[in-house]
Amino acid sequence: MKNKAIGDGKCTPEIKSPAMIRAEEVQSNLEPEFPSFAKSLVRSHVGSCFWMGLPGMFCKIHLPRKDTMIILEDENENQFPVKYCSDKTGLSAGWRQFCSAHNLLEGDVLVFQLVETTKFKVYIIRANDLTELDGALGLLNLDAHTNTKQSDAEIGSTACKSTKRKRPKSLPLAVVQKKNKRSGPKRLSCNLGQPTEQSENDSEEVGSEVLEGFKLSVPAIQFKDITSFENFNIVVDGLVIDSELSEDVRNEYYKLCCSQNSFLHENNIRGLNSKLMVGTISETVNIADSIRASKLTTSRDEFDSWDKTLKAFELLGMNVGFLSTRLRRLVNLAFESEGSADARRYVEAKTERAQTEDEIRNLEAKLAQLKDSCKTFGVEIEGLQSKAETYELRFEEEVKAPW
Repeated sequence: MKNKAIGDGKCTPEIKSPAMIRAEEVQSNLEPEFPSFAKSLVRSHVGSCFWMGLPGMFCKIHLPRKDTMIILEDENENQFPVKYCSDKTGLSAGWRQFCSAHNLLEGDVLVFQLVETTKFKVYIIRANDLTELDGALGLLNLDAHTNTKQSDAEIGSTACKSTKRKRPKSLPLAVVQKKNKRSGPKRLSCNLGQPTEQSENDSEEVGSEVLEGFKLSVPAIQFKDITSFENFNIVVDGLVIDSELSEDVRNEYYKLCCSQNSFLHENNIRGLNSKLMVGTISETVNIADSIRASKLTTSRDEFDSWDKTLKAFELLGMNVGFLSTRLRRLVNLAFESEGSADARRYVEAKTERAQTEDEIRNLEAKLAQLKDSCKTFGVEIEGLQSKAETYELRFEEEVKAPW
């Protein structure tokens, strides 16, 4: 979290992990003509929904304004195509393969350098591959954070106890250092009441190592007092977390709350980490959208995955029972009710018929091509027939000639 002094207008140093400090050192030594940014990985990036949100302002300035495929190139020049979603300013299809190929874990930091219009060079700084100097820098940052709540410290301690496994080491800083290394002052974060760039689009994330955006204490508000989206705020334990969610996600969440005439999170367990709440609300919206988009062809595994997630959210106090109820009805209609097998088979048969028709069209095209080739051979045969017959007669005469 960032150490903010709300209301005093003072700038205080960011509280950063050793991995993020190293990432910023790497970033500061990259060629300045190529724009870059650093991103700390959280659970949603590498474990659950496998979505990588990118800084909104960076995307607006440097990336295409339509969905396109982007290349991620690692330190070994291996390339991975991923889909860039311009509306949500993030990476989706293909991102999971990149994570798996590089064994990425929560807490790792990536430095993205845009070397071409749709190509990033990606440098990996691993949280569990820190030198003694990294550890010392981390302790210095902890000293500046003496007012941190004990609960946050315990959460951080638990997060550090991730499963140990062998992974490639981080990129040495010397690999990306320029010949003339520049030294500069440490970055400061000023509390000016504006959300930071990195948080603009991280609606799909469970949170980030640094929870971006501003939070202001506000009095309790009843949902009946909300008259429109304009005066709808998401408040958790007296803190506004609107800046951590995109406008699209907040708008969809507002509609869900309106359908139940209450804040879906109003009965949540008190004292929950606000980063967890940001991810819970975002994922609730995602599941609601997925339910709306589901078809008879949607797999049972997808329905089961949504159901397990909703059950976990209910344990946190989220009012998502209406989504679970709808989900159970859909599962019953799609898999368990009388006629569901016939309905699913009908959809499958239509798909198979369409595929068969495509194959027939391909075969017909191939047959037409073969017929054209046959006609060509026929014309050639007619043109050569008389000459061939003449030479054949001459050959026969020579064969039968007396010795």
